[in-house]
Amino acid sequence: MPADYGRNQYSMKKQKKQFDSSTFWKKVRFKYKLYFLNENTLEEVFSFRLSLLSGFWAVLSFAILLIILTSLVIINTPIRNYLPGYIDSEIRQEMIENALKTDSLEQIIQVQSLYIENISGIITGNSPIVKITEPDTLAVPAKVEELKKSDALKKFMQKYEEEELNKKK
Repeated sequence: MPADYGRNQYSMKKQKKQFDSSTFWKKVRFKYKLYFLNENTLEEVFSFRLSLLSGFWAVLSFAILLIILTSLVIINTPIRNYLPGYIDSEIRQEMIENALKTDSLEQIIQVQSLYIENISGIITGNSPIVKITEPDTLAVPAKVEELKKSDALKKFMQKYEEEELNKKK
């Protein structure tokens, strides 16, 4: 055996491992023909030529088209309301109103159950249960006291409104 036998094998393996861009593009562009045959008659129904590159582009185009169509369906239908951050302002306002109504109904039920417990306690002869409930701060409108405007503020507001009217004209 020659002394450089191991080196030659190593250099050949190294050459095989190196990436050759021309062979890659040849493999990718190599055309294949795809046939669809009728199994009973062996008649060619449909055929087309296809390469790996054109197949890749076809799959990529189909995926992009599918993403676009799905996005359009979600955006243009009520499905978008199920996505976080896409609730309409009307629906959001309705949700807030429903939450407030639910809260007030829960408080009414609590007061009525206390009333029924007191009545049943009076009927059975037990001393009535006395519980004082504090009123709901959201249900009771707060009194807003307006401060009187100073003369300087009145003059400034009048001047500002006149300037705004002049701008609009």
